[in-house]
Amino acid sequence: MKLLSILVIASIGCFTCYGQEESTGVPFVSYWNIGDAYDFKITKIKQKWDKDSLVKNDTTSYIANFSVVDSTHNSYTIKWLFKTNLSELKLPEELTPSLAKYDITEVIYKTSEVGEFLGIENWEAISDMMTGLFSDITTHLSDGKSANEKAFKTAMAPILSVYQSKEGIEQLVFKELQYFHLPFGVEFSTTEPFVYEEKLPNMFGGDPIRADGKIYVENVDFDNNYCTLIQELKLNPSDTKKMVDALLKQMKVMDKDMKQVSKNAKIEISDHNRYEYYYYPGIPINVDINRETIMEVGGNTTKQLEIIQIEFLGG
Repeated sequence: MKLLSILVIASIGCFTCYGQEESTGVPFVSYWNIGDAYDFKITKIKQKWDKDSLVKNDTTSYIANFSVVDSTHNSYTIKWLFKTNLSELKLPEELTPSLAKYDITEVIYKTSEVGEFLGIENWEAISDMMTGLFSDITTHLSDGKSANEKAFKTAMAPILSVYQSKEGIEQLVFKELQYFHLPFGVEFSTTEPFVYEEKLPNMFGGDPIRADGKIYVENVDFDNNYCTLIQELKLNPSDTKKMVDALLKQMKVMDKDMKQVSKNAKIEISDHNRYEYYYYPGIPINVDINRETIMEVGGNTTKQLEIIQIEFLGG
């Protein structure tokens, strides 16, 4: 996400407003100490409709422990620890004991001194762990038959490819960390929305897709350092057109049909997200991310809904 960097630049000098009796700004600055620890429940829901029929409805969840393991004048080091959810792979139950060594996942990442997400430090260890996991699963499921092994590797290749880069792990596997830290380093006005341009990863490869967004304060309680933010985001129309054309090329639509299909095809992606925080000391209470994708290509309409929820359980 490029939003945080843009907002931090835009908000330089604003933190002097903090503590004013008639403040119209809500400053999101992390005030954490080494040893601080909190538990969160992360829920991910993916739904898909083909025309009016629900064809996919998957839900996964896990409990994570957020703990501050180091603090300097310009950064925090955070450990995000959770039990690996192998159930989403839909594996036979008899494999569970042999995969016990993969039960726990530890993510070590850095933030700036104000809590802005900077990056995952141990992404290579996470990549190696997942490579080992898929290798062991392949061995168990193939039963020494090369045909079974080849089929499973082919099926798992798209999932495993996501874990092969730092960007894939940060932006696709652990998107919840991006949303967890999104408000930090910014002072939001209680009277005016912040309007900005975002860049989203292109789901079909190629250049990032621009999106027009805004964030505004829904409500604030200065006495209790509590605030709710609303974020709205819509894909840029011109970039959408380019993405549609790229999709049609991947689908190998015949040249004589390309112009007509391209003319009628469209992709709409929109976000409506809610962030509920104790902005001091910097703890999300409830984060609700909703991304809707509507795709119309060749007379066929599909809709996808991706939901990420972050719920504070205590500390």
